[in-house]
Amino acid sequence: MEMRNPLLPKERKEYRLAEKLRRLRALRRLTQKEVAQAAGIDESTVRNYELARRMPKPEHVRDLAAALEVMPEALISFDDAADQNELFLMLVEIADAYGFEFGYNDDFAYIEPTRAFFAEGIERWSRAYAEMSRNEEAFREDYELWKDEFHGHFSKQDYPAVYPDYDPMRPDSKQRWLSDRFAAALKDMRRIYGFKQEELAERADLSLFTLRSYEQGKRMPRAKQMEALCEALGITSTVLTKHYFGSPNQAIHYLFAIAGAANLTPEKDEETSPRLRTQGNIVEWAFVCLTDKLEELKGKPATERHDELTHWLATFDCTDDDTMRDARAAGRLSSSNAKLFPKA
Repeated sequence: MEMRNPLLPKERKEYRLAEKLRRLRALRRLTQKEVAQAAGIDESTVRNYELARRMPKPEHVRDLAAALEVMPEALISFDDAADQNELFLMLVEIADAYGFEFGYNDDFAYIEPTRAFFAEGIERWSRAYAEMSRNEEAFREDYELWKDEFHGHFSKQDYPAVYPDYDPMRPDSKQRWLSDRFAAALKDMRRIYGFKQEELAERADLSLFTLRSYEQGKRMPRAKQMEALCEALGITSTVLTKHYFGSPNQAIHYLFAIAGAANLTPEKDEETSPRLRTQGNIVEWAFVCLTDKLEELKGKPATERHDELTHWLATFDCTDDDTMRDARAAGRLSSSNAKLFPKA
């Protein structure tokens, strides 16, 4: 069981999850004892979870969610400390695995689903968000509960990048996904940059055995080794960090959290398809640049297109001074825009 360091800042995921557990329990008018009995776990365990002394065991998440009448996905821990680069790359991963397209117009940029589950989900989300926006003080709690209870129906056949190789209900699915995706990304990056294993291992100050074990998906690097690999390849520090979003239902709950961190809002009107739109921040500029890059690569052979896009994603840096300057010059970076919308 994961223990919390009491010196950690209170905005960390342990505290956010503890606060959500307390909020949901109060909303359902349950005592800790009643939640524990419904979930089939010790009352002291529930108390420790609510005090952020421990993170829930994976096997307890589903039982806690059932006791609190929400979806298990609502109790997913999301790292709000992710920087803008990582948030952008998370959205690229979601787009690739679950079917989204990027686009922009003169006023904002957006990410738009191409499959029915997410189109319907974001349309429902936009209605709930619009209702909350009319009176945030009165409806914010209802809106948060709506997200916690969200569930939709999907066909596994629509998501070949996720199924059938990975079953989100299997305990080892997350680790297998992360190991395999990291290994593939590392090998791909090494090939594109023209390094042999021996060269990259030396540049990153790793043993050849260690590098091979990474590329075989047998182990994952720690933060220090990940940083060394990115520095040796000359890529941004988060580009090799892969994420597991699970089933489409789990993924849309991740989208709820990512949208809040990246300041994206759901929208759907008579003239547009359901989509998540930006609000004049650096993520908007990343969407614009990616959309332009994808347009530039149209018509090129598949391998060349893949390699150029991979290289571009590996070197695009949301936090770079030149990137920020370009975004401002293009009128895509405005702090005032964010004030017009409640937090999603």
